[in-house]
Amino acid sequence: MANSSVLCLPRNRVGRDFIVGDVGGAFDELFQAMQDVDFDPGRDRLISVGHLLAGQASLTSCIRFLRTPSVFAVLSNGEQDLIDLFADGPPDDEAVEALAAHGYHGMAWLAGAGHQQRMQLVATMRLLPLAISVGDVGGATGYVHAGLPQGEDWQEFLAGLRQGEERCVWTALRGVAGDHQVAGVERVFVCYTPEWDLTHRHANLVAVAPGPLPQLIGDMMAAPKLVEAREVVQ
Repeated sequence: MANSSVLCLPRNRVGRDFIVGDVGGAFDELFQAMQDVDFDPGRDRLISVGHLLAGQASLTSCIRFLRTPSVFAVLSNGEQDLIDLFADGPPDDEAVEALAAHGYHGMAWLAGAGHQQRMQLVATMRLLPLAISVGDVGGATGYVHAGLPQGEDWQEFLAGLRQGEERCVWTALRGVAGDHQVAGVERVFVCYTPEWDLTHRHANLVAVAPGPLPQLIGDMMAAPKLVEAREVVQ
């Protein structure tokens, strides 16, 4: 991971690239799914665009996942809210338990963790980029949690993130990906959100299904631009 708002990676010319949507704390299932597809950490890569933690997630497994050299993840609004929670120092146990009781991001996982685990997790989350771009300008594929501003091309969007422009940062974390063509990039992969109208997709934005199931990016890239949504996200 790089301590930057944008992470640029070269095309993977020796192995396969996979993508995963909302993991939701199901790291054991994800690690098993990676074994099932013969994931080779020396050649293959996995990119996450969804929420990582929920429910009774293991913070140790999440840290292990994010520190795996072949794993890359973009920041989601859930991780950003966790970072913000620790902005003025770690909250005490009483505050965390109160948040968990109110269902704040399913924060039972944080309430059940020790101080050291919490601090390690937040330190790891702070390294996550807002967007990942793979490949050369014009032939790149993009990865962002939520979306990008209407009418913004990919390179403009990345420049805005690097400069900390509020509209770009907010849309990356909390926006809704529109049904529009994004210039300067082959495809942009985002996390599926219920706010989407998933009847048809006419653009080069692709919603990734929730759950700990790695999907081959090459297969998703080959999908026609006008397809039934269920064919894209399965």
